[in-house]
Amino acid sequence: MSITIEDISWERVFLRITYRSDSLASLKLYRVRTETFVPFVEIQDGDRVVATMNVTQGGGRHPLDDGEWIICQELTPQESSLSWVRENAPYLITLSRKRLWGQLKPAQRRRLRENGITYLEYDFSDDEIEAGIRRRPYATHGITYAPSVMEHLDSYSHVFRYVNGKYAMAASFLPGRDATDYFYVRLAIDFFVKNKKPQTRRFSLRQLEKRAFSLYYAVARRLLKPRGNTVLFLKENGEEPTENMAAVRDRMLERGMEREYPIIERYRNTFGSRQKLGSWIKDINAIAKSRFIFIDDYCPAFNFIEPDDDTILTQVWHAGVGFKSVGYARFGIQGSPDPYQSAHRRYDYALVGNSELREIYSEVFGIEEAALLATGMPRLDHFLDEEKRVTAENRLLAEYPWMSEGRVIVFAPTFRGKGQATAYYPYDLFIDYEALWKMCEETNSYFVFEMHHFIKERPEIPEEYSSRLKDLSDESLSDLLHVADVLITDYSSCFYDCLLLKKPVVFYVPDKIEYSATRGVQRSVDEMAPGLVCESSAELVSALASGQYATVAPDTSMIDRCMEGSGLAADRVIDAVLLGKDVPGVRLPCDHS
Repeated sequence: MSITIEDISWERVFLRITYRSDSLASLKLYRVRTETFVPFVEIQDGDRVVATMNVTQGGGRHPLDDGEWIICQELTPQESSLSWVRENAPYLITLSRKRLWGQLKPAQRRRLRENGITYLEYDFSDDEIEAGIRRRPYATHGITYAPSVMEHLDSYSHVFRYVNGKYAMAASFLPGRDATDYFYVRLAIDFFVKNKKPQTRRFSLRQLEKRAFSLYYAVARRLLKPRGNTVLFLKENGEEPTENMAAVRDRMLERGMEREYPIIERYRNTFGSRQKLGSWIKDINAIAKSRFIFIDDYCPAFNFIEPDDDTILTQVWHAGVGFKSVGYARFGIQGSPDPYQSAHRRYDYALVGNSELREIYSEVFGIEEAALLATGMPRLDHFLDEEKRVTAENRLLAEYPWMSEGRVIVFAPTFRGKGQATAYYPYDLFIDYEALWKMCEETNSYFVFEMHHFIKERPEIPEEYSSRLKDLSDESLSDLLHVADVLITDYSSCFYDCLLLKKPVVFYVPDKIEYSATRGVQRSVDEMAPGLVCESSAELVSALASGQYATVAPDTSMIDRCMEGSGLAADRVIDAVLLGKDVPGVRLPCDHS
């Protein structure tokens, strides 16, 4: 029962979905919370069907209930049986396992994960799995969406105001991916009351925690007080400094600044497990003692702490700019930051690679362009040094001798998921290990996985392919690029580094439309990618086998030319932020009109 949805539209309170089907299929909405279906009124003309629903009567004599309604097909009792599912729809078993896993106690799930057991390995009985399928007898895998629908999904949402605008019902179309990484769409129904002070929120435990931390910071600031010009390097999503942080810190030490500017360093991962109160207190104490604070990436402490006017908070974001939407560029998409209470709004300064990137990062961080310092990326200060290249190559070739025996292909995609806590990569859908191995054998190549550090699950390379396929995710990508002959990535900004080395890049984006709908992109891969774009595994393998990627020359306007070769980005940061100097080209020119 295959359905292709070709159009979504509204006519007053009527939602219309137009689709084509190769069989007698039927669309329905399913509300997970109450495990109920609501049908459409469908008119069929050949293989074309127009499905209509009055949203004010979706619940009989009242509107559709609030919550998320999945666009789906209803399974028959036979299609809900385990025997039928095993033969015709095994993905339903995976989905049932994921739901059953979610019903386990959090402490039990945590213990199982620590022992390397996930919902795929846990010993659920057949009866439990079948009961899970029968409890929620809906399917989305037979439903696909025309590219035009997916590209404009957010434009189909509708707000109905009533009672003189004091109330509103919002009908929003939300893209999603299930536990098998299949794309599906939900219709979210929400009811709102007009709020004269939108920055305020209802009382909650989280709000109470934020107020308590904010109060503690105010007290700690008075008691501890910064000792002169203390500098704090703080990271809350990893246990080591990022390359940008390390570059600024190391340059301070090289310039002998540590006496006049004492350095404090705190690096921990707040996303790995439940955090203890004492760890947060130590973070706040370090913040309270500091005059200058450098952070890299999202730092949750500043969601509830607003540094006082004597503190300068600088975001030293480690990347250039890729294609994926981050920060406020994702506003309105699941996982986007709060417009009033987000760490991004606290920055006094944020670093950008060059002046051309101010507009993009003003949107990302939700701050004015004047707060963006065009210093260049400190981590790239020595990236093009011959000494660094030789050191990186010698170390890698000594540890991995096979790198000198054939072409080295480095695969460095970004993660899927909302953020660090849910990051993953769909290997089963995107990676054909056998085809890659055959290509490597025929072309004397080595395919190196260098997965994003947020992705905990590494590629499970079959033993018979391990001679040519290698997982070096723990290695430095910067070092690997020095020995790479070609880089494969997707929506990440790591391609900038490769272009600086004048090496070719392939963009592997089999989920281009789905990713754009669920995560969001700031720039089109098709229009802006400085290299060959492949949308299927077969295309990728063919391009690597033929070397076709070498014929696609990148537009020089895409290369992040922010004085990387000058080796002075860290100095610009130090001079502009710590010493308050007006470094040429770093700050936005003042308007003297």
